[in-house]
Amino acid sequence: MAIQIYNSLARQKEELVPREAGKVAMYVCGVTPYAPAHIGHARSAVVFDVVRRWVTFRGYEVVYVYNITDVEDKIIAASQRERITWREVADRYTESYLEELRQLAVMPPTYMPRASEHISQIVSMIQKLVDSGHAYPINGDVAFSVPSFRGYGKLSRRDLDSQLAGARVEEDTRKRDPRDFFLWKAAKPGEPSWESPWGPGRPGWHIECSAMSSEYLGGGFDIHGGGSDLIFPHHENEIAQSEAAGTPFARIWMHNGMVQMVGAPGNSDKMSKSLGNVVDLRGALDRVGGAALRYYCIAAHYTSDIVFRETELDQAQSALERLRIGHQTLDRLLGTGTRSGGEDLAELAEARARTESDFEEAMDDDFSSPRALASLHGLVGVVNQVGARAGVSFGASEAGKHALSATRETLERLVESLGLSLGQAPVERGLSTDLIELLIEVRQRARQVGQYELADGIRSRLSELGILLEDRPPGTTWRRR
Repeated sequence: MAIQIYNSLARQKEELVPREAGKVAMYVCGVTPYAPAHIGHARSAVVFDVVRRWVTFRGYEVVYVYNITDVEDKIIAASQRERITWREVADRYTESYLEELRQLAVMPPTYMPRASEHISQIVSMIQKLVDSGHAYPINGDVAFSVPSFRGYGKLSRRDLDSQLAGARVEEDTRKRDPRDFFLWKAAKPGEPSWESPWGPGRPGWHIECSAMSSEYLGGGFDIHGGGSDLIFPHHENEIAQSEAAGTPFARIWMHNGMVQMVGAPGNSDKMSKSLGNVVDLRGALDRVGGAALRYYCIAAHYTSDIVFRETELDQAQSALERLRIGHQTLDRLLGTGTRSGGEDLAELAEARARTESDFEEAMDDDFSSPRALASLHGLVGVVNQVGARAGVSFGASEAGKHALSATRETLERLVESLGLSLGQAPVERGLSTDLIELLIEVRQRARQVGQYELADGIRSRLSELGILLEDRPPGTTWRRR
C-alpha cells in the first residue's frame, strides 16, 4: 500500500508521489526560541519525526529541513527584559530545546537553518517581489500586497472579514490594504539589523520560511509541515510570497493538532507561551522520561487536538511499560528450557503476521499511530498469554527459538519505526535499565542459593524506588509504579 497523506491544501488524502523518485523533500516550521519550550512544541516535533521515520522505513531517502526563527519581535522583547543580546536569548533557548528533543529521540534534521544566517536569500526574494509589483517599499519597510496575489486564501479558505481579523496584529495606515504584511522591517534603535536596498532592517516573520525552503529544497518540494495554528496567517503568507516570486511551493501540507489546556467548563485554550498557559517540556521530561512523553505525543492521531491532563502522561507511561514487559517476556522465554506445543508456535506466528500487516496498514494510512500502537499491544498480549501458561516455554526447541526471535525482531523493528525505546530508563528515578536487570539477576541467584532475606531486601528496595517485580513462570519482569 502506498503512503496516503491528508493534504490540508486539497482537504483530502493523497498518495505520496515524490517530486524525485525515491527521495522526499520535507520542510517543517520550527520554534521561535524566546522562552522555555512546552509540550505543544514536543508534540509537533515528535509528530513530524514519526512522519520522517516512517517515510524512511518505506524506503525513501528523506531530506528534512527544520528551521529556527531566531530574529523576531518576541526574542527582541525577551532580550530587553533579560538585559542580554537577542542572539544570546535565541542561542540559550535553542540549545535547551535541542537537548530536550534528543531526550525525545527526535532525529537531527538534515538541515536546521536560522533566519539570521540567511539574510541574503531573504533580501533576494523580497527584491523579486518588489520588482514584480507584488511588494512595495514604505520608508525603509517593505510590505507584500495581498490583493496582487489572486490565490490568496486557498489554504485557510478564510473570507475577507477573517483575513482582516488576522491582519490586525500588523495594523499600519501606510499599507495599501489592511491585509498586507511586512516582508522587511526598518531598523529601530537597540534592535538587530542588516543592510538592504531599502535601508537597514530585519526580515518579517513569514518571508524566512519561503527563502530557506527554497534554498535547501528548491521549488515544488513534497511536504510542508507545522502546527494547525500556523495555517493562517503564516502558511497562507508563505504560499503567497513564494508563488508570487515565481517559486512553485509545497505540494502536500500537513498540520498537527494543538495541545490544549482545560479552561472554563466546556472550553479549552491552545497551549501557548504568549498566553502563559503552558506545561513546561523540561518538567514533563523529568516526570515521565522521554520515551513515555513521546508515546503521549503519538497516542492520538496527529491531526487531532488533545486536552492536556497529567493522568494521560501516566497512562502513556503505563502503556509503554506494557510493551516493554512483553519484550522482557520474549527474552525470558528464549532463556528457558521447557519445550512447547505446536499450538503456541502457530499462535505466535499468526499474531506476528497480523501485527505487521495491521501496523503497516495503519501507518500508511496518514500515519495513524493510535492504530499502530494498538496492534503492538495486541501482539504483546499474545506473548504474555503464552508466557503465563504454566510449564510452557520455547527455549529448548529450535522451532520455538525461531518463533520467539522472529516475534522479538518484529516488535523491536516496529517500535523503533515510531522512535520509541523498549529499554529507556525511567529518568526521574535515576535507575538505568541495565542496573535494574542486574539487581534482578542478583536477586534470582540469591533465591537459588537460599539467601531469601537478601532477595526480599532487593525486591523491597526496588519497590521503594517505584520498580515493581512480577515473578512469572518464564522468569521475573518489572515495571514502574
